[in-house]
Amino acid sequence: MKKVQDFYFKKAKEENYKARSVFKLEEAQNKFKFIKASDNVLDVGCSPGSFSQYMLNKILKSGSVVGVDILPNSFAHQRFTFILGDIKDMDVTTFNNTLFDVVVSDAMPNTTSDRETNHFRSISLCRSIFDLAKEVLKENGNFFIKVFDGKDLQDFKKELSEYFNSVNVFKPKSSRDESREIFLFCKNFKKLR
Repeated sequence: MKKVQDFYFKKAKEENYKARSVFKLEEAQNKFKFIKASDNVLDVGCSPGSFSQYMLNKILKSGSVVGVDILPNSFAHQRFTFILGDIKDMDVTTFNNTLFDVVVSDAMPNTTSDRETNHFRSISLCRSIFDLAKEVLKENGNFFIKVFDGKDLQDFKKELSEYFNSVNVFKPKSSRDESREIFLFCKNFKKLR
């Protein structure tokens, strides 16, 4: 466990990324190819900025990223806009009625030593993020979100599958073995009328 953590931590520092989590997005992008060069992306829970940094430096040639978080963010780029705030207080008007090609989130709730509590908090946060995504995601857009595995995961996946053509569970190699974090990759959003 420590070896994996050290490897990805050191690799992030060597490549000038703000956090080791960047490699989770990189693995997902290599597998699913869900972010295109011209996409406009919403990064929910973006601090410290490694997802946004990776997308803007490695994928997006003409696209842009809007990052939102309740924590301040020091990442800066000419095609990056940061909004400080709680997603529960946001809707499409927060983004000047802009719709996004992709919504990504590596957000996590405040955790405790109790895995079930962490799972329920994670599901609650993911549902809030998904509520926002339903308002701001373009038709056929993609959604990539971190969630802690647990007994409500299947229900959440079922909710997502009503809005997407496919929902895939993804556990990056860069995640720690003992971590209950997984990601859900949801492809081709369909707005329900």
